[in-house]
Amino acid sequence: MTYSKPHGHLPCGFARVAIMEQILERLFESVPKVKILRLFVRNQELLFTFEDIKKRSQVRPQAARSELKKLIKLDLISQKISPIKYQIKRRSGKIINKSRKTRVFFINKSFRLLPELHDLVAKDSIASRKKLLAKIRGLGSMKLVVLSGIFLNSDRARTDLLLVGNNIKKGKLERFLADVESEIGRPLQYTLMEEKEFKYRLDMYDRFLRDILEYPHDKLINRLKI
Repeated sequence: MTYSKPHGHLPCGFARVAIMEQILERLFESVPKVKILRLFVRNQELLFTFEDIKKRSQVRPQAARSELKKLIKLDLISQKISPIKYQIKRRSGKIINKSRKTRVFFINKSFRLLPELHDLVAKDSIASRKKLLAKIRGLGSMKLVVLSGIFLNSDRARTDLLLVGNNIKKGKLERFLADVESEIGRPLQYTLMEEKEFKYRLDMYDRFLRDILEYPHDKLINRLKI
């Protein structure tokens, strides 16, 4: 990878900042690239096929190929041919384990600015509160929405998202989760309850709910006045 040389004799710290700014400009130039970037940075131990990348980032194939090439050129993403295991089911019902060689992609852990990039992704909001709120309200009659876990950069929470509401459509919920997961780059741990069940469990001092509400969280919707 090549960088343009800063003008003059800048101290090492200034040179590093200049280089970082150049890289970040290239890394954050488009929404598809940011989605793919988050996927890799938040899952540094995983190998992804091209199909995995398309599905989990929800980026169209042409855009995914284009942005992936750019990230490889920046030396942030590496690739190799690797055996991938899969299963096929016979008519008899018997499941056969097989493997095939395919191209996989993974984060380059030697990338010079990976620690800074990881911090940026961790601190970066998946969307404005207004945008996220609009998506959630489209699910149905929401009474309480609590953000925790990944939304607060915590790995210790019992759940990332607590949704309490009535008449929530399964199809809408699945589309919402897929959309949000493509933004944050990781599967969401979510909990869905109807209002009646939530109030019952709260009155019974349910440990799961207490852990959510007693530890760091953010109430996006709170019509229950909890």
